[in-house]
Amino acid sequence: MTIIHVVAFKTATPSTLGLLITSIRALKDNCLHPRTGKPYILDLRGGKQISTEGLDRGMQVVFVMEFENDDDLEYYLYKDPAHEQFKKSAKGEWEAIDVVALDFNNGKF
Repeated sequence: MTIIHVVAFKTATPSTLGLLITSIRALKDNCLHPRTGKPYILDLRGGKQISTEGLDRGMQVVFVMEFENDDDLEYYLYKDPAHEQFKKSAKGEWEAIDVVALDFNNGKF
């Protein structure tokens, strides 16, 4: 079963949102597996938050990533150099003021 990682962002300045979007989409190609040297994010989708329920906490964009297993997700979250650089830029130059991240095993309850 694959692992799904969901992440949503809210930025302080709407003008920085485009850079954040471009950069997170590039992670699919830039995040390389430590053993194979090949991209390991199986799928990355995203878009503008459009819920009308009023429960979005101001999030502006949402992304869904798919990983082969727990080890790949853990590497992505805590060790991948491309993701580490993305996190630094998100907090700094792109002014991400709120982030929500959720993970689950696809089909496992």
